Amino acid sequence: MGREESITIETVQTNEHNEEKSTFKTNQQKNVEIKAKDSILKNLFNTIVMMIIGFLFGFILEKSKVYEPKFIRQQMIFNKFLMMKMFFSALATSSLSIFILNLIAKERYNKVFESYRTMLKSKSILIVCAGGLILGLGMTIGGSCPGMVFVQLGAGVNYSYLTLVGGLLAGLFHGLLNSYLTASSKPDAVTSKTLFELIKVNAIIVRILFIVLLAAGVALMEIFVPWKKDYSFRDNTRPFFSVTSEVWQPIIGGCCLGSLQFFSLLLLSKSLGSSSSFSSFASFFLSKESLENYPYLKRFKSGISNIGTLMFVFSVTLGSFFSSIFSGVFAQTQPVHPYNAVLGGFLLVFGARLAGGCNTGHGISGTSHLFIGSIVAMMSMFASGILLGFFVLTNDFFD
Repeated sequence: MGREESITIETVQTNEHNEEKSTFKTNQQKNVEIKAKDSILKNLFNTIVMMIIGFLFGFILEKSKVYEPKFIRQQMIFNKFLMMKMFFSALATSSLSIFILNLIAKERYNKVFESYRTMLKSKSILIVCAGGLILGLGMTIGGSCPGMVFVQLGAGVNYSYLTLVGGLLAGLFHGLLNSYLTASSKPDAVTSKTLFELIKVNAIIVRILFIVLLAAGVALMEIFVPWKKDYSFRDNTRPFFSVTSEVWQPIIGGCCLGSLQFFSLLLLSKSLGSSSSFSSFASFFLSKESLENYPYLKRFKSGISNIGTLMFVFSVTLGSFFSSIFSGVFAQTQPVHPYNAVLGGFLLVFGARLAGGCNTGHGISGTSHLFIGSIVAMMSMFASGILLGFFVLTNDFFD
């Protein structure tokens, strides 16, 4: 073989290799572009779904009127039962949603379940209990809870913006102190265990019994205290169950709210919750350089998950606004005193962030998963709220 032929063959082989390399790079680039496009579409879909769920969340809570400070406060002294009926109904429906998802989409549900367990693994029973107790005090003082703040804003409740201010300050304060708070208490293994793991009974049996007990509790409350005796209608000529209704039956409202858990888990692989939004808002108070010293707040600064959470609470406010307009009750709710609004807002958000969840996060979602940490947090919320309620019953606090 001559020298020229050898050079020609080498040149051809080199060209072929370069072409293959170029083709490989082109295909690789196309795959990257396709994945990026898919990621954008997925994030867009998730954000839209989260906004729809948030809108319905706010709409339902406003329609059920459990956002009104007087109903939250008077539930704590057992004068009104609208809030408890709705909470039990929502919890039962959320638990039923989880039961169904375990049957039809077990792998997807397990992903959410283990994610929630991971969050609880960093907590101790002492911390979740303390957080729940503080949150409960805030509920009674401020007549609100973390997610309800945005419902009150949308419904035009006077001084609800002060509750928000108190909550934002609490979100910032907790974020700045988080490293000290977490270091002060060692995690407990029992916090991230479930009820059925603890008592060593089949999960299906425990879930069914839990749903039945909640349903029985709701039925008994309605039998002994019919909901129409708990609510004074401003306009009783409106239809019973429509977008223009002044108020929905609390059990119906609770079932509607709890059913949102099904779609959140199925479509978003995410449990319902709202208190983390205060940490996201708080992260904007600090510069990028300052956040390097506060890793807890830093992780709430950006990312599609945090954006989705902020869009969720914005949509909650919007849903509540439209519901109150359709109901004809916008800005007609009796507020709490401005000082109570600020103090209550601070306590309920600080407690929620300390415990790792609020009335929705721990109370409905975590308790529906049957995690011990969430059950303890939820019981602590009501325990402190009820105790404070009866302690101040003799003064004008509830007028």
